[in-house]
Amino acid sequence: MKTLVLFDIDGTLVLTGRAGIRALDRALTDVCGIASPLEGVAFAGRTDRAIIGEALERIGGEAGEATIDAVRERYCVHLAEEVLRDSPHPKCVLPGVGTALDALQSLAAEGVAVGLLTGNFARGAEIKLGYFDLWRRFRFGAFGDGHTDRRDLVPVAIEAAARAGAGTFSTRDVIIIGDTPADVDCAHAHGARAVAVATGPFSLDVLATTGADVVVPDLSDWDAAWRAVYPFKPNQ
Repeated sequence: MKTLVLFDIDGTLVLTGRAGIRALDRALTDVCGIASPLEGVAFAGRTDRAIIGEALERIGGEAGEATIDAVRERYCVHLAEEVLRDSPHPKCVLPGVGTALDALQSLAAEGVAVGLLTGNFARGAEIKLGYFDLWRRFRFGAFGDGHTDRRDLVPVAIEAAARAGAGTFSTRDVIIIGDTPADVDCAHAHGARAVAVATGPFSLDVLATTGADVVVPDLSDWDAAWRAVYPFKPNQ
């Protein structure tokens, strides 16, 4: 049965020791010349474009394409440095991720394809996952370069899968795995299924209130999580 599995990155696949926050803070300071430009800005579940747009609005900056492009360019430069730095915050591949990716790869002949659906800029995603040698595991994805609303990324991911030769999918074929209520909302807005993992900033109890199809502490028990969402049951 054809299925498109889409992973979020931060808090779902990996933790980067907050390298992205440090890099974005530096990039906005470079471009706008204002200290602490991210104060009061929420990150979880949002696209990089949306985060930058809000930060620019808060500091009275111009949120046009040229400015966002300039911030993105500086961000990627700084991210490549920050991801290498020691940090007091966790920096790791999260539990069960390797097992999940190996299991999904083994199902390719059954029509299961794996990609990314993330608010990260594409280059930022490559830097973060490349540090952990995970970028090579993904042939395609939907990224936050051109979108502020995470919901817009589902059809983008489906189109990317088709371009990559991974198959033709409808939104009902999609499973989104993420660590925030925004990931669940993104899935359900399109009639897709959602697996919520409590490896990010939200607890099991909070994630349970989102109506996610499956809520798990992490991906360690991948077999159980997978059996709960595959194959799709119309009466769910």
